[in-house]
Amino acid sequence: MPLGWIDFSKTERNKVLTVLDLLSESGTLDELGIATIRDGFSDLFFPGTSTIQTRAKYFFIVPYALRDLERSGETNSNQFLRAFDEIERSCGEMFRQNAPDDIGIIGSRSLAGGNWVKRTPADIYWAGLRQYDIFRGGRLSLSEYARAVCSMKGKKSNLVNLGNRNDKAEENEADDRSAGDIRSMHFWNIPTYDSEWFDHLQMKLTHEEAAFLKNQIVLSCGNSMFAYALKNELWEMIDCTDFTSLNEMIHLFPEQMQKDYQLAKDFSEFNYVLRVIYNIVLSDGKNETANEEFDNLRSELKRIAAIDLEAVFDRTLAQRNPLMCKFLRDAKSGMLGDDVQTLKKLVENRERFLKGAGRARCAHPGEFDKTAWFGGGRLSYRFGNAMTLMADIYVGEEASYAES
Repeated sequence: MPLGWIDFSKTERNKVLTVLDLLSESGTLDELGIATIRDGFSDLFFPGTSTIQTRAKYFFIVPYALRDLERSGETNSNQFLRAFDEIERSCGEMFRQNAPDDIGIIGSRSLAGGNWVKRTPADIYWAGLRQYDIFRGGRLSLSEYARAVCSMKGKKSNLVNLGNRNDKAEENEADDRSAGDIRSMHFWNIPTYDSEWFDHLQMKLTHEEAAFLKNQIVLSCGNSMFAYALKNELWEMIDCTDFTSLNEMIHLFPEQMQKDYQLAKDFSEFNYVLRVIYNIVLSDGKNETANEEFDNLRSELKRIAAIDLEAVFDRTLAQRNPLMCKFLRDAKSGMLGDDVQTLKKLVENRERFLKGAGRARCAHPGEFDKTAWFGGGRLSYRFGNAMTLMADIYVGEEASYAES
Protein backbone atom coordinates (compact mmCIF):
# COMPACT_ATOMS: atom_id res chain seq x y z
CA MET A 1 0.00 0.00 0.00
CA PRO A 2 1.52 3.38 -0.97
CA LEU A 3 2.22 6.01 1.64
CA GLY A 4 -0.01 9.08 1.58
CA TRP A 5 0.19 12.35 3.45
CA ILE A 6 -3.05 13.30 5.19
CA ASP A 7 -3.14 16.67 6.93
CA PHE A 8 0.59 16.61 7.59
CA SER A 9 2.82 19.65 7.69
CA LYS A 10 6.17 19.42 5.89
CA THR A 11 7.85 19.03 9.29
CA GLU A 12 5.62 16.11 10.29
CA ARG A 13 6.10 14.48 6.90
CA ASN A 14 9.87 14.78 7.24
CA LYS A 15 9.74 13.19 10.70
CA VAL A 16 8.06 10.14 9.15
CA LEU A 17 10.60 10.06 6.30
CA THR A 18 13.42 10.29 8.84
CA VAL A 19 12.04 7.25 10.68
CA LEU A 20 11.92 5.38 7.37
CA ASP A 21 15.52 6.38 6.70
CA LEU A 22 16.54 5.06 10.10
CA LEU A 23 15.03 1.71 9.18
CA SER A 24 17.22 1.45 6.12
CA GLU A 25 20.83 1.26 5.07
CA SER A 26 21.54 2.07 1.44
CA GLY A 27 17.85 1.70 0.71
CA THR A 28 17.47 -1.71 2.36
CA LEU A 29 14.77 -2.19 4.96
CA ASP A 30 15.80 -3.41 8.40
CA GLU A 31 13.77 -6.61 8.17
CA LEU A 32 14.94 -8.07 11.49
CA GLY A 33 14.80 -4.90 13.59
CA ILE A 34 18.47 -4.41 14.51
CA ALA A 35 18.60 -0.67 13.69
CA THR A 36 19.32 0.24 17.32
CA ILE A 37 22.68 -1.53 17.13
CA ARG A 38 23.49 -0.52 13.57
CA ASP A 39 22.80 3.15 14.27
CA GLY A 40 24.48 2.98 17.66
CA PHE A 41 27.77 1.92 16.09
CA SER A 42 27.28 4.35 13.20
CA ASP A 43 26.93 7.22 15.65
CA LEU A 44 29.99 6.07 17.59
CA PHE A 45 32.14 6.00 14.47
CA PHE A 46 30.65 8.66 12.19
CA PRO A 47 28.34 11.04 14.11
CA GLY A 48 26.50 13.67 12.09
CA THR A 49 26.37 11.48 8.98
CA SER A 50 23.45 9.68 7.39
CA THR A 51 22.99 7.17 4.60
CA ILE A 52 21.34 9.78 2.36
CA GLN A 53 24.01 12.46 2.61
CA THR A 54 25.92 12.87 -0.64
CA ARG A 55 28.57 15.61 -0.59
CA ALA A 56 30.18 17.84 2.03
CA LYS A 57 29.26 21.03 0.16
CA TYR A 58 25.68 20.83 1.42
CA PHE A 59 26.95 21.51 4.94
CA PHE A 60 27.63 25.00 3.55
CA ILE A 61 24.87 25.53 0.99
CA VAL A 62 22.15 25.18 3.63
CA PRO A 63 23.53 27.75 6.11
CA TYR A 64 24.63 30.11 3.31
CA ALA A 65 21.11 30.22 1.88
CA LEU A 66 19.54 30.66 5.30
CA ARG A 67 21.95 33.46 6.20
CA ASP A 68 20.87 35.21 3.00
CA LEU A 69 17.24 34.90 4.04
CA GLU A 70 17.94 36.04 7.59
CA ARG A 71 19.22 39.28 6.08
CA SER A 72 16.13 39.70 3.90
CA GLY A 73 13.03 41.57 5.00
CA GLU A 74 10.85 38.44 5.03
CA THR A 75 8.86 38.07 8.26
CA ASN A 76 6.42 35.36 7.16
CA SER A 77 7.85 31.93 8.01
CA ASN A 78 5.96 30.13 5.22
CA GLN A 79 7.27 32.57 2.63
CA PHE A 80 10.73 32.28 4.21
CA LEU A 81 10.70 28.50 3.76
CA ARG A 82 9.33 28.71 0.23
CA ALA A 83 12.10 31.12 -0.72
CA PHE A 84 14.63 28.76 0.87
CA ASP A 85 13.25 25.82 -1.08
CA GLU A 86 13.67 27.80 -4.30
CA ILE A 87 17.30 28.59 -3.46
CA GLU A 88 18.04 24.92 -2.79
CA ARG A 89 16.41 23.98 -6.07
CA SER A 90 18.35 26.70 -7.90
CA CYS A 91 21.59 25.25 -6.51
CA GLY A 92 20.66 21.85 -7.91
CA GLU A 93 19.87 23.38 -11.29
CA MET A 94 23.17 25.27 -11.31
CA PHE A 95 25.12 22.09 -10.49
CA ARG A 96 23.35 20.23 -13.30
CA GLN A 97 24.04 23.04 -15.74
CA ASN A 98 27.68 23.74 -14.86
CA ALA A 99 28.90 20.30 -13.77
CA PRO A 100 26.37 17.63 -14.77
CA ASP A 101 28.91 14.84 -14.24
CA ASP A 102 29.47 15.71 -10.58
CA ILE A 103 28.50 12.84 -8.30
CA GLY A 104 26.05 13.50 -5.48
CA ILE A 105 23.91 16.34 -6.86
CA ILE A 106 20.77 16.15 -4.73
CA GLY A 107 17.65 16.15 -6.89
CA SER A 108 19.47 15.61 -10.18
CA ARG A 109 17.01 13.05 -11.52
CA SER A 110 13.98 14.92 -10.19
CA LEU A 111 15.15 18.15 -11.80
CA ALA A 112 15.68 16.37 -15.11
CA GLY A 113 11.96 15.58 -15.02
CA GLY A 114 10.99 19.11 -14.03
CA ASN A 115 10.35 18.20 -10.40
CA TRP A 116 12.04 18.70 -7.04
CA VAL A 117 12.80 16.34 -4.17
CA LYS A 118 10.67 15.57 -1.12
CA ARG A 119 13.80 15.33 1.03
CA THR A 120 15.67 18.58 0.47
CA PRO A 121 19.34 19.17 1.34
CA ALA A 122 18.27 20.91 4.56
CA ASP A 123 16.17 17.91 5.59
CA ILE A 124 19.11 15.60 4.95
CA TYR A 125 21.85 17.69 6.57
CA TRP A 126 20.02 19.41 9.45
CA ALA A 127 20.99 16.85 12.10
CA GLY A 128 24.62 17.02 10.97
CA LEU A 129 24.61 20.82 11.08
CA ARG A 130 23.47 20.60 14.70
CA GLN A 131 25.92 17.82 15.52
CA TYR A 132 28.90 19.76 14.16
CA ASP A 133 27.87 22.97 15.95
CA ILE A 134 27.38 24.84 12.69
CA PHE A 135 23.74 25.47 13.58
CA ARG A 136 23.54 26.87 17.09
CA GLY A 137 19.81 26.90 17.58
CA GLY A 138 19.73 23.86 19.85
CA ARG A 139 17.13 21.25 18.95
CA LEU A 140 15.08 23.59 16.74
CA SER A 141 13.80 22.00 13.55
CA LEU A 142 14.07 23.88 10.27
CA SER A 143 10.48 25.10 10.46
CA GLU A 144 10.87 26.10 14.13
CA TYR A 145 14.03 27.99 13.24
CA ALA A 146 12.21 29.80 10.41
CA ARG A 147 9.41 30.83 12.77
CA ALA A 148 11.94 32.05 15.33
CA VAL A 149 13.85 34.13 12.77
CA CYS A 150 10.71 35.65 11.29
CA SER A 151 9.27 36.38 14.72
CA MET A 152 12.43 38.15 15.83
CA LYS A 153 12.61 40.13 12.60
CA GLY A 154 8.95 41.06 12.94
CA LYS A 155 9.46 42.35 16.47
CA LYS A 156 12.45 44.43 15.43
CA SER A 157 10.48 45.81 12.49
CA ASN A 158 7.69 46.85 14.85
CA LEU A 159 10.21 48.61 17.08
CA VAL A 160 11.55 50.54 14.10
CA ASN A 161 8.06 51.55 13.01
CA LEU A 162 7.30 52.72 16.52
CA GLY A 163 10.54 54.67 16.65
CA ASN A 164 9.83 56.32 13.32
CA ARG A 165 6.78 57.97 14.84
CA ASN A 166 9.05 59.77 17.28
CA ASP A 167 10.95 62.89 16.31
CA LYS A 168 14.35 61.51 17.36
CA ALA A 169 16.47 61.03 14.28
CA GLU A 170 19.55 59.67 16.04
CA GLU A 171 17.54 57.08 17.98
CA ASN A 172 15.71 56.09 14.80
CA GLU A 173 19.02 55.52 13.04
CA ALA A 174 20.23 53.33 15.90
CA ASP A 175 16.98 51.35 15.84
CA ASP A 176 17.33 50.83 12.09
CA ARG A 177 20.83 49.47 12.50
CA SER A 178 19.69 47.15 15.29
CA ALA A 179 16.73 45.89 13.28
CA GLY A 180 18.87 45.21 10.23
CA ASP A 181 21.61 43.40 12.12
CA ILE A 182 20.08 39.94 12.09
CA ARG A 183 23.56 38.55 12.75
CA SER A 184 23.02 39.32 16.42
CA MET A 185 20.75 36.27 16.54
CA HIS A 186 23.80 33.95 16.31
CA PHE A 187 21.97 30.96 14.86
CA TRP A 188 24.93 30.11 12.64
CA ASN A 189 28.59 29.41 13.18
CA ILE A 190 29.70 29.77 9.57
CA PRO A 191 32.71 32.11 9.19
CA THR A 192 33.16 31.04 5.55
CA TYR A 193 29.92 32.80 4.54
CA ASP A 194 30.22 35.22 1.63
CA SER A 195 27.16 37.12 0.40
CA GLU A 196 28.19 36.29 -3.19
CA TRP A 197 28.51 32.54 -2.56
CA PHE A 198 25.84 31.60 -5.11
CA ASP A 199 27.66 33.38 -7.95
CA HIS A 200 30.69 31.09 -7.67
CA LEU A 201 28.95 27.92 -6.50
CA GLN A 202 30.78 24.65 -7.11
CA MET A 203 30.63 21.23 -5.49
CA LYS A 204 34.29 21.28 -4.46
CA LEU A 205 34.98 22.79 -1.06
CA THR A 206 37.20 25.84 -0.86
CA HIS A 207 40.28 25.52 1.31
CA GLU A 208 38.56 27.60 4.01
CA GLU A 209 35.42 25.46 3.91
CA ALA A 210 37.39 22.21 4.08
CA ALA A 211 39.48 23.44 7.01
CA PHE A 212 36.40 24.72 8.84
CA LEU A 213 34.35 21.53 8.43
CA LYS A 214 37.32 19.40 9.44
CA ASN A 215 37.83 21.51 12.55
CA GLN A 216 34.13 21.43 13.49
CA ILE A 217 33.98 17.64 13.27
CA VAL A 218 37.14 17.33 15.37
CA LEU A 219 35.85 19.77 18.00
CA SER A 220 32.29 18.46 18.22
CA CYS A 221 32.92 14.71 17.81
CA GLY A 222 36.33 14.33 19.42
CA ASN A 223 35.82 10.76 20.64
CA SER A 224 34.73 9.42 17.26
CA MET A 225 36.69 7.53 14.63
CA PHE A 226 35.73 10.23 12.11
CA ALA A 227 37.21 13.04 14.20
CA TYR A 228 40.35 11.05 15.02
CA ALA A 229 41.01 10.25 11.36
CA LEU A 230 40.58 13.90 10.35
CA LYS A 231 42.64 15.28 13.22
CA ASN A 232 45.52 12.91 12.45
CA GLU A 233 45.07 13.18 8.68
CA LEU A 234 44.68 9.45 8.14
CA TRP A 235 43.72 10.09 4.52
CA GLU A 236 44.55 6.52 3.51
CA MET A 237 41.27 5.60 5.19
CA ILE A 238 39.52 6.98 2.09
CA ASP A 239 41.09 4.20 0.01
CA CYS A 240 39.48 1.44 2.09
CA THR A 241 36.86 -0.22 -0.08
CA ASP A 242 34.43 -0.91 2.76
CA PHE A 243 34.08 -1.06 6.53
CA THR A 244 35.62 -4.53 6.73
CA SER A 245 38.77 -3.52 4.83
CA LEU A 246 39.37 -0.82 7.44
CA ASN A 247 40.75 -3.71 9.49
CA GLU A 248 44.10 -3.26 7.70
CA MET A 249 44.70 0.11 9.37
CA ILE A 250 42.61 -0.08 12.53
CA HIS A 251 45.83 -0.39 14.56
CA LEU A 252 46.38 3.33 13.92
CA PHE A 253 43.39 4.20 16.11
CA PRO A 254 43.12 4.35 19.93
CA GLU A 255 42.48 1.13 21.82
CA GLN A 256 38.80 1.77 22.58
CA MET A 257 38.09 2.53 18.92
CA GLN A 258 39.82 -0.71 17.96
CA LYS A 259 37.61 -2.61 20.39
CA ASP A 260 34.46 -0.91 19.10
CA TYR A 261 35.48 -1.61 15.53
CA GLN A 262 36.00 -5.30 16.27
CA LEU A 263 32.61 -5.52 17.99
CA ALA A 264 30.91 -3.80 15.05
CA LYS A 265 32.66 -6.03 12.52
CA ASP A 266 31.74 -9.13 14.51
CA PHE A 267 28.13 -8.00 14.72
CA SER A 268 28.01 -7.33 10.99
CA GLU A 269 29.07 -10.94 10.36
CA PHE A 270 26.63 -12.26 12.97
CA ASN A 271 23.76 -10.29 11.48
CA TYR A 272 24.73 -11.37 7.97
CA VAL A 273 24.17 -15.01 8.94
CA LEU A 274 20.63 -14.08 9.99
CA ARG A 275 20.06 -12.23 6.71
CA VAL A 276 21.20 -15.27 4.75
CA ILE A 277 18.80 -17.46 6.70
CA TYR A 278 16.05 -14.90 6.12
CA ASN A 279 16.50 -15.31 2.35
CA ILE A 280 16.50 -19.09 2.65
CA VAL A 281 13.18 -18.94 4.52
CA LEU A 282 11.65 -16.49 2.03
CA SER A 283 12.54 -18.63 -0.96
CA ASP A 284 11.48 -21.83 0.79
CA GLY A 285 15.06 -23.01 0.37
CA LYS A 286 15.21 -22.27 -3.36
CA ASN A 287 17.48 -19.19 -3.37
CA GLU A 288 20.74 -20.64 -4.68
CA THR A 289 22.81 -17.63 -3.65
CA ALA A 290 21.51 -17.82 -0.07
CA ASN A 291 22.08 -21.58 0.05
CA GLU A 292 25.66 -21.20 -1.19
CA GLU A 293 26.34 -18.39 1.28
CA PHE A 294 25.06 -20.47 4.17
CA ASP A 295 27.13 -23.47 3.09
CA ASN A 296 30.21 -21.23 3.15
CA LEU A 297 29.29 -19.80 6.56
CA ARG A 298 28.18 -22.98 8.30
CA SER A 299 31.62 -24.18 9.29
CA GLU A 300 32.22 -20.73 10.80
CA LEU A 301 28.99 -20.53 12.81
CA LYS A 302 30.55 -21.23 16.20
CA ARG A 303 33.31 -18.70 15.61
CA ILE A 304 30.79 -16.08 14.48
CA ALA A 305 28.53 -16.89 17.44
CA ALA A 306 31.41 -16.30 19.86
CA ILE A 307 30.62 -12.58 19.55
CA ASP A 308 30.34 -10.72 22.86
CA LEU A 309 26.73 -9.65 22.45
CA GLU A 310 26.57 -8.10 25.91
CA ALA A 311 29.43 -5.77 25.00
CA VAL A 312 27.63 -4.90 21.76
CA PHE A 313 24.46 -4.08 23.69
CA ASP A 314 26.41 -1.99 26.17
CA ARG A 315 28.23 0.12 23.57
CA THR A 316 25.07 0.78 21.52
CA LEU A 317 22.62 1.19 24.43
CA ALA A 318 20.62 -1.67 22.95
CA GLN A 319 19.31 -2.76 26.36
CA ARG A 320 16.52 -0.26 25.76
CA ASN A 321 15.16 -2.80 23.27
CA PRO A 322 14.97 -5.99 25.37
CA LEU A 323 13.03 -8.03 22.81
CA MET A 324 15.67 -7.38 20.16
CA CYS A 325 18.36 -8.41 22.64
CA LYS A 326 16.49 -11.64 23.44
CA PHE A 327 16.14 -12.43 19.73
CA LEU A 328 19.88 -11.99 19.20
CA ARG A 329 20.79 -14.04 22.29
CA ASP A 330 18.51 -16.85 21.10
CA ALA A 331 20.07 -16.64 17.64
CA LYS A 332 23.51 -16.93 19.21
CA SER A 333 22.43 -20.11 21.01
CA GLY A 334 21.07 -21.50 17.75
CA MET A 335 24.35 -20.85 15.95
CA LEU A 336 26.42 -22.37 18.74
CA GLY A 337 24.26 -25.48 18.55
CA ASP A 338 24.31 -25.55 14.72
CA ASP A 339 20.51 -25.69 14.95
CA VAL A 340 19.39 -24.43 11.54
CA GLN A 341 15.70 -25.13 12.10
CA THR A 342 15.70 -23.09 15.29
CA LEU A 343 17.43 -20.23 13.48
CA LYS A 344 14.84 -20.31 10.70
CA LYS A 345 12.01 -20.23 13.22
CA LEU A 346 13.60 -17.37 15.16
CA VAL A 347 13.98 -15.29 12.00
CA GLU A 348 10.43 -16.02 10.89
CA ASN A 349 8.95 -15.19 14.30
CA ARG A 350 11.01 -12.02 14.56
CA GLU A 351 9.67 -10.64 11.28
CA ARG A 352 6.12 -11.64 12.19
CA PHE A 353 6.48 -9.79 15.48
CA LEU A 354 7.82 -6.65 13.80
CA LYS A 355 5.38 -6.50 10.88
CA GLY A 356 2.44 -8.68 11.73
CA ALA A 357 1.52 -11.89 9.91
CA GLY A 358 -0.12 -10.01 7.05
CA ARG A 359 2.97 -7.99 6.08
CA ALA A 360 5.74 -10.38 7.08
CA ARG A 361 7.39 -11.91 4.01
CA CYS A 362 8.38 -14.97 6.01
CA ALA A 363 4.69 -15.78 6.42
CA HIS A 364 4.51 -16.38 2.66
CA PRO A 365 7.54 -18.54 1.79
CA GLY A 366 8.08 -19.31 -1.86
CA GLU A 367 5.85 -16.45 -3.09
CA PHE A 368 8.78 -14.17 -3.95
CA ASP A 369 11.36 -14.18 -6.72
CA LYS A 370 13.73 -16.93 -5.64
CA THR A 371 16.67 -15.11 -7.26
CA ALA A 372 16.01 -11.83 -5.39
CA TRP A 373 17.91 -10.87 -2.25
CA PHE A 374 16.05 -9.22 0.63
CA GLY A 375 17.27 -7.53 3.79
CA GLY A 376 20.72 -6.36 2.74
CA GLY A 377 24.21 -7.72 3.17
CA ARG A 378 26.93 -6.89 5.68
CA LEU A 379 26.59 -3.66 7.65
CA SER A 380 28.66 -0.65 6.63
CA TYR A 381 27.75 1.72 9.49
CA ARG A 382 27.65 4.73 7.08
CA PHE A 383 31.30 4.15 6.23
CA GLY A 384 30.86 5.00 2.55
CA ASN A 385 29.00 8.24 3.27
CA ALA A 386 31.62 9.33 5.81
CA MET A 387 34.46 8.58 3.39
CA THR A 388 32.81 10.73 0.71
CA LEU A 389 32.74 13.64 3.17
CA MET A 390 36.34 12.94 4.18
CA ALA A 391 37.43 12.84 0.53
CA ASP A 392 35.74 16.19 -0.11
CA ILE A 393 37.61 17.69 2.85
CA TYR A 394 40.90 16.22 1.64
CA VAL A 395 40.45 17.53 -1.91
CA GLY A 396 39.48 20.97 -0.63
CA GLU A 397 42.57 21.22 1.56
CA GLU A 398 45.04 19.67 -0.86
CA ALA A 399 43.86 21.58 -3.94
CA SER A 400 44.72 24.84 -2.21
CA TYR A 401 48.26 23.65 -1.50
CA ALA A 402 48.69 22.48 -5.09
CA GLU A 403 47.58 25.88 -6.43
CA SER A 404 49.89 27.87 -4.14
